[in-house]
Amino acid sequence: MSLNNITGFQSLLSVDGNINAIIIGLITVGLITIITVSAYSFENIINNTDKKSVKIALQITEGVILAVCMILVQHIFKALNSGDTRSWFYATTQLTLLLYSLYTMQNYVIEFMNIAMPIYVFGHHLIHGDNNYLLLFVILTILLAITVNYISRNTNQLLNSEWKYIILQVIYGAIWWVIIWSFHRFTLYYTVSMLVGFIIYMSIIRYIAKWIRDSFNNYNALSEKVNYDELTGIRNRANFDDVSREVFKVYSKDHEVPLTMAMFDIDHFKIFNDNYGHAAGDMVLRHVATLFEKELFKKTSRGQIFRFGGEEFVIIFRGTTSEEATTVIQEIRNDLINDPVEYEGQELNIRISLGVSSLQPSDNNASDLFNRVDKYLYESKNQGRDRITVEDKTIVFN
Repeated sequence: MSLNNITGFQSLLSVDGNINAIIIGLITVGLITIITVSAYSFENIINNTDKKSVKIALQITEGVILAVCMILVQHIFKALNSGDTRSWFYATTQLTLLLYSLYTMQNYVIEFMNIAMPIYVFGHHLIHGDNNYLLLFVILTILLAITVNYISRNTNQLLNSEWKYIILQVIYGAIWWVIIWSFHRFTLYYTVSMLVGFIIYMSIIRYIAKWIRDSFNNYNALSEKVNYDELTGIRNRANFDDVSREVFKVYSKDHEVPLTMAMFDIDHFKIFNDNYGHAAGDMVLRHVATLFEKELFKKTSRGQIFRFGGEEFVIIFRGTTSEEATTVIQEIRNDLINDPVEYEGQELNIRISLGVSSLQPSDNNASDLFNRVDKYLYESKNQGRDRITVEDKTIVFN
């Protein structure tokens, strides 16, 4: 073994080296947790929006988060090593963040950063005239781009297959360590040792990542089951109870900002079940819930719909007056009229009755507002259905 290798391994076994390794290891786990939480949080937003601009902005934000993490690691290594970042552990940590982000964030910005990083690193040496390995570097960058693309397109498959995961680690790490070797002439033994270290390091990270991913998935599954209606996919009554109490606490303190609640049910819903069967009734419920949720999102981001029970639905409008909410509801109601349900060659025409009211200073709790809205709904039904009652004034739909 060469003197450089002996010195390198002695430094690893030193007290300072072990302390530094523990510090960096803990910091890496912390950064990976930040990346994971960001990725899953943004994924939920991306999955629930049709706006391309929002998706692009979140992908760029994920790229910024990764860049900040890598810069932070660089400064920490400089602080621990008197300004020197020429360390296998430093390189391994940076590669871990890059590869882990590729598995977790899964967007084009992260792919680009993985491919662009060696160009950035090697570019410093080209500037200083060190271009002896330029052809090798170009070939390796192309291979890295192919590897990154493959990982990005097959993430779930790789995470669930230990051997495929390890093989891709070896390929990814080997490409990087040969790139690093082209301007830091490590011995073959040292390079292989570092590659093995990277694989072990990433394997540990894989189990941490899998545990975090499973925890998120279990939490999301539980949240879906507790807060969402199984038939229609929108929020359920239990979630409505929680949300209504929360918004009351906020909006009852500032009556200058309006809070409006609307409640509606499907007119003569029993006819759908009796004449066409419960499958038709279920289809009608899903259609109404989906159309309202979609149109509320398109027309105003401040309306949130819940299935209260049976054929009854409630909408909470934050920062919206009863007049503004009524305008939105009438537009959606007209969309519903123009979009009947097709069931076994039959057109199922749907009509609804509604009650609408805003939070009043005299309301002592969310139930006061809800009870008033419920009363207005029944006024609409008692006066002939297919109507909307707003603040005790009933309007016949056109």
